[in-house]
Amino acid sequence: MAKLAEDKDIYVLVDETYRDMVFGQQLPLAAEYSPRIISVSSLSKTYGLPGLRTGWIICRDSQLLETFLAAKEQMHICGPVLDEELAYHYLLHRDRHFEHIRTDIAAKFQMVKSWMNQQNEWEWVEPQGGCVCFPRLRQPEKIELKKFYHLLLEKHGTYVGPGHWFEMPDHYMRIGFGWPSPAQLEEGLNALSAAFREAATS
Repeated sequence: MAKLAEDKDIYVLVDETYRDMVFGQQLPLAAEYSPRIISVSSLSKTYGLPGLRTGWIICRDSQLLETFLAAKEQMHICGPVLDEELAYHYLLHRDRHFEHIRTDIAAKFQMVKSWMNQQNEWEWVEPQGGCVCFPRLRQPEKIELKKFYHLLLEKHGTYVGPGHWFEMPDHYMRIGFGWPSPAQLEEGLNALSAAFREAATS
């Protein structure tokens, strides 16, 4: 991708907000591969601090960075000083804070993986990090999808992101497992199975 960007004289923007939340070896920053690749990230996802509204851009093109700085100054003269100070102090002790997050997410991912391995209705590309997954129904014709989503929410109190949010058919769905407690996550996974059975067409 870096070579293509250089050959075509284009830039590639890579959102790396989940980069630190990987289950295996961490990849290098995308921006390390070429001045034509721009990395962006924030404290919102991996670190669970969306209220601070603090993020960053990493780019090896110094002239482009000057353009970004000028654009930032035009949009809002400076960032929220208190937010940036809190973010700074959080990052000073990042490893201590993040170890708890990493352990929590890894345990919840294993719960989702175990559930996926024990059922036959859904399939997925197993994620290598993050706190969401995007499974799809193997045989969507076997259920009434609208009924499934209705039962899932109204009867079982469980909400997922239907596929059309991501320009995909609704037999795809995004499941987030970062926020709920382990007990809530288990309840939600069981609700998916129950709603599938209840929405079956035969």
